[in-house]
Amino acid sequence: MAPATPSSSPSGTRSTRRTGTNRDPHRGDTKRRIVDAAERVVVRDGVGHLTLEAAAAEADLSKGGVLYHFGTRDALVTAMVTRIIEEFEEDVDSHLPDPDTDAASRPGAYSRAYLRASLEPSSPGEERLGAALLAAAAAEPALLLPLQEAAAVWQARISDDGLDPATATLVRLACDGLWLCGLFGLAVPDRKLVRSVGERLEALVTP
Repeated sequence: MAPATPSSSPSGTRSTRRTGTNRDPHRGDTKRRIVDAAERVVVRDGVGHLTLEAAAAEADLSKGGVLYHFGTRDALVTAMVTRIIEEFEEDVDSHLPDPDTDAASRPGAYSRAYLRASLEPSSPGEERLGAALLAAAAAEPALLLPLQEAAAVWQARISDDGLDPATATLVRLACDGLWLCGLFGLAVPDRKLVRSVGERLEALVTP
């Protein structure tokens, strides 16, 4: 995975923002700027150096400007975890067939998209960021809630994908295992082996 909707997120982590004449049109841009800055701090210095002050300095904002959007460091970490989820869900959506085609009604469409998104992420090379964020979230279990909620939705869709649920779940667990191996450097298979594994897994979810 990876981690990681935007496109309409099945996890429900994205909500429709209310519009109004008093809403700052640049608010979303500023939030993204802060999250971008926080990611740079984590990748460069490690998650232990991530503070609201560090994110503010990296984003060239005042601490008050960061506090307006993220009242605590935990809220900022949660936003970063959520972004990983959203990026992964975007990848899954990019591999789903057009809903108006016959391919969309074939069993296993979501499972195959999940597999392909796991093997071909659109933002490769972010293992250090993902590992650091998961390590921080593991120390504060509440920060893992967005990922837990998203994973529950992914599993539900896989179980209801027209395939044998045990087989489809086996493929999801293999995908998640590959992701975690990449994040934490756990005997990561080489690209050729990963491709071979992917072909075997694809065969399991292709009726």
